[in-house]
Amino acid sequence: MQNGNIKTDLEEKLENILSKINGVGEVNVCINYSESSEIIAMYNENSKVSTTEETDTSGGIRKIEQTDSQKDIIYKEDDGEKTPITQKVIEPKIEGAIITAKGAGNTNVKANIIQAVEAVTGLATHKIQVFEMQ
Repeated sequence: MQNGNIKTDLEEKLENILSKINGVGEVNVCINYSESSEIIAMYNENSKVSTTEETDTSGGIRKIEQTDSQKDIIYKEDDGEKTPITQKVIEPKIEGAIITAKGAGNTNVKANIIQAVEAVTGLATHKIQVFEMQ
């Protein structure tokens, strides 16, 4: 997630590549995310199920099921520092992009910027707004 003026890797990569497109010139990219990324750790899971059946004097049966489960994060240790082992990282969903570029006044340049951003982010074209930089 973007914090203040800190650029995300994707924003920096897009600025770098878009500035190389003929006619674009100086460019700034702002990407809006729906949420932050989520890291899924690996777990060591143990579960135990025990079932008890009791019959009372009038013939009624009572069944008791007890479940015990234990879930522990798996860590790796480097020089005394424990860090969780990651199973996967769920990247945040991109909701939209705003691009300002020197050459965006030219309709062909603007179309090229939109196509490039669409290809990288998977955003629909209506979620990509391109403006001419002053």
